Amino acid sequence: MVDSFSFSSPIVWIGILIIIIGLLGWIRWKLWRRRRFDLAKVTLRDIDKMDGHEFEDYLYVLISALDYDHVYQTKKSRDYGADLVFEDQEGIRTVVQAKRYRDKMGLSAVQEVYTAKTYYSADRALIITTAERISEPCMKLASATGVQIVDRLDLEDVIKAFKKGHFEEAWELLEEPPEPVKYTPMDSLEKPPARRGMIQAGEYFYKN
Repeated sequence: MVDSFSFSSPIVWIGILIIIIGLLGWIRWKLWRRRRFDLAKVTLRDIDKMDGHEFEDYLYVLISALDYDHVYQTKKSRDYGADLVFEDQEGIRTVVQAKRYRDKMGLSAVQEVYTAKTYYSADRALIITTAERISEPCMKLASATGVQIVDRLDLEDVIKAFKKGHFEEAWELLEEPPEPVKYTPMDSLEKPPARRGMIQAGEYFYKN
């Protein structure tokens, strides 16, 4: 005769315990996942753990949530120097390059997004980066080309303004004109040393 079911059996209690532990683990995982991907809870520290594509996805949701119009992501395989394109309330189109850096941001970011501005027929070019430092050549070229840079501190202010519902404050940070930097193109030019009766650069020469 088969014994009747009994809660006093150790096997039953072990099974129940396993189910409870599994359920608690699943709930914890759901809460972690919700916190990780919920824009209202994402912090700059969370952004530092993102890869480049995740940062682009995050910025797409953030810019869309800030009530900008016609927000698009560019295709990953061929973006022509921009990761996002959006328009403000006045129809001004902006191309965005997302740079999730911890090190100093260099010149190439400005070169790429400035090219994208022409390709996407945009009015403004914007770099949003987690970098704390921007190289001097990068700042000079951004000033010369009219490319705006939202650095780590600016991004943190945008996030804070968004979470408080201060959208206009966030808009100002994303739309303010580029910071002017004093420069002269002559700083980037040089003339090889001249020799009498000869033009020379490197190993190449021509005798007059």
